[in-house]
Amino acid sequence: MSVTSAASPAPEAPEKVNILVVDDLPEKHVVFRTVLDELDQNIVSARSGQEALKFILDMEFAVILLDVNMPDIDGLETASLIRQYKKSSQTPIVFITAYVDELQARRGYALGAVDYIPSPVVPEVLRSKVRVFVELFRMNRQLQKQAAQREALARSEAARSAAEQAIHRADFLAEASQVLSRSLNLDDT
Repeated sequence: MSVTSAASPAPEAPEKVNILVVDDLPEKHVVFRTVLDELDQNIVSARSGQEALKFILDMEFAVILLDVNMPDIDGLETASLIRQYKKSSQTPIVFITAYVDELQARRGYALGAVDYIPSPVVPEVLRSKVRVFVELFRMNRQLQKQAAQREALARSEAARSAAEQAIHRADFLAEASQVLSRSLNLDDT
């Protein structure tokens, strides 16, 4: 006796999101990629603030990991420029730095930093923080899709209601026309 089981379709894998890593040291990119590989997301590497800004023009990111000390444009200045773009004005920025003084931290938080992670990074800490931002990004995307669906449904309902009203008016006018055309007496009409 053979038993065939209908395989249920596997749940759809969530779409990968982008994580931007900005650091001028190539070895740090290797470390971040290794630490974040387990999250199975798209990790985009930028070696300077300018390169990061180019990526931000083309892509949307769930989180930006930003080195504070870089040669061309430092991380704080890069964060300030990132905030000027509408698309990235709310993107979480996590600063990665070996040393943070209170003034630098205040300035970073004023520019929209959500956290500072000391370097060298603790892999579990970095991974868990990035995972939270990835999930928040996905939830926000899902809410946006649901809002768009509700808006489309509302528009559809409004169009259906308008069509029903138009049909009702047309039926009323047709009936009135029939009643009026039955009588040849002008006074009855």
